[in-house]
Amino acid sequence: MDKNSAALIETIKTWLATQEHLPEITDHEIHTFLHSNYYDVEKTKSTIENYYTFRTSCKGTFSDLDVLSEELQSTMAVVEMIFPPQPTPEGYKLAIFRFATTDASKFNVYSATKFASLCLDQWLKEDGLIEGHIIIYDLAGCHLGQLARLRFFPVKNYFYFVQEALPIRMKEMHFANIPSIMDKILLFLKPFMKRELLDVMHLHTTNESLLKVIPANCLPNEYGGTAGPFKQFKDEFQAKLLANRDAILQAEMEQRVDERKRASRGYGLFNMFRK
Repeated sequence: MDKNSAALIETIKTWLATQEHLPEITDHEIHTFLHSNYYDVEKTKSTIENYYTFRTSCKGTFSDLDVLSEELQSTMAVVEMIFPPQPTPEGYKLAIFRFATTDASKFNVYSATKFASLCLDQWLKEDGLIEGHIIIYDLAGCHLGQLARLRFFPVKNYFYFVQEALPIRMKEMHFANIPSIMDKILLFLKPFMKRELLDVMHLHTTNESLLKVIPANCLPNEYGGTAGPFKQFKDEFQAKLLANRDAILQAEMEQRVDERKRASRGYGLFNMFRK
């Protein structure tokens, strides 16, 4: 950490001392928030406020986060998320989300967005201080059955979390193996996506198209890459979630806003979200 980063961390810590409603935050967490905002102090303050207020008020996404719970264990059999370790030449790292089954009756959008948010949170705790982040949503096997099970609030909340609260440098977002119903999917999703996200969104009908913009050594074998098998990355990350189970449960209890101590009661995000 350079002297400038250390000084900015101290600036944020001084501000946090005046924000009694916010939880205690480590220097590493502060550094992650600063880094995601390119060391802009005011934007960093806003992201910190958004992040912890969101975790508090959006109980449907950030409660019952026990990875051994029946809900999350069932969800991990329906959707999968991995984080291949090899960065792109620019220093960006990938997250890949896909369906593990095409059986729409098993898909629950509330649980899926909870799981995805939990995985992204864990990813950022480890890989937050990198040049940029790329998220790939693999829609192979997606059909009208899953689309019919999408719901307004969990999808709205998920995209809010990614765009306004998660300390992430979003460089690219890709939809891979897009189905014939992609126009209907985008019709549902676009109202929740800011222009900045739409500008970095890319659609791919084939793995060959994806390989033109993502290096092969960053992608799992199943996508024509050379990074290794998808299952290996899935097993490694799920083991990591289990190893961090206690820390995740502790964060669920502690990383909360105490609204009784908030200096201004008019903060716009509070009670903005629903389950």
